[in-house]
Amino acid sequence: MAGRPAAVKVRGLTIGRFHGHGAAMSKPPSPADLERERRLAEALRANLRKRKARAREEKAESAPKD
Repeated sequence: MAGRPAAVKVRGLTIGRFHGHGAAMSKPPSPADLERERRLAEALRANLRKRKARAREEKAESAPKD
């Protein structure tokens, strides 16, 4: 039991490689990364707005069940 624990995979990375990966994340993101993140966030917000609007429309159509 005193041996080394088995490697556990986390999204395709073994734990040892996963911990080492954090060191590369300490540098500031590039402008391209920031722009990609901004576009992704905007796309997610737009998608959420569309889904909420669609849900409101479906709720309004299905509400008069009486």
